[in-house]
Amino acid sequence: MIENESASIVIIAQLFNPSILTEAWINKYDIIELPKLEGVRIFSPNVVQFQTSEVGVQVTPQKMQIVFNTHNPKEDILIHKDIAIKTVNLLPHTPFQSLGLNFDFFIIEPPGEIFNEYNKKLLGSGDSKLSQEFSSSDVKYGRYFSKNHGDARLKLNIVPVQRIDDKKDLIKFSFNFHHDITNYEVDKRCARLVELISRWKSLYDFSRNLVITAGTL
Repeated sequence: MIENESASIVIIAQLFNPSILTEAWINKYDIIELPKLEGVRIFSPNVVQFQTSEVGVQVTPQKMQIVFNTHNPKEDILIHKDIAIKTVNLLPHTPFQSLGLNFDFFIIEPPGEIFNEYNKKLLGSGDSKLSQEFSSSDVKYGRYFSKNHGDARLKLNIVPVQRIDDKKDLIKFSFNFHHDITNYEVDKRCARLVELISRWKSLYDFSRNLVITAGTL
């Protein structure tokens, strides 16, 4: 059912200093081994961007973003989480503000199902006037949900999308777990971020299981 999945870690700060993250710095502190870098890389006072075959990292004065494919992680010690935790620990006086742990899952219709009919059964039920207006066979449906989940505010956005290469219809589940840490003293935010980032795997498992449960109707 789940055809593809990806995720990201986004750390927001009142002010990052991207100029600190030079190639020498990330190598010295074992953030990334330089031989693993590939493709375009940028190291400037305002923007840092680099990637490996596993992960892409971008740092601006407002945020650090780590993007990666998940593909069934088998353990809790993963490269993207290590990058985030190591970087945060090396910058303890940065005025961090929030953390976003984000997961995207792309599902296809079960064998024997027609996509639009499956999409409607999954997301299009309801007797409102709006639902009645959008009731033809070519309609595609989405949903938005939000609630508190532990220490985070969970936002789930579900929308129909198409694969780029063959225009195959998919349903995309996008989870955002937002953690606001501005109520902590600045000198305690680093430890709090590390604690929250360490929960990545449990939130991934929760999200993936929810997609599977929802998709089986």
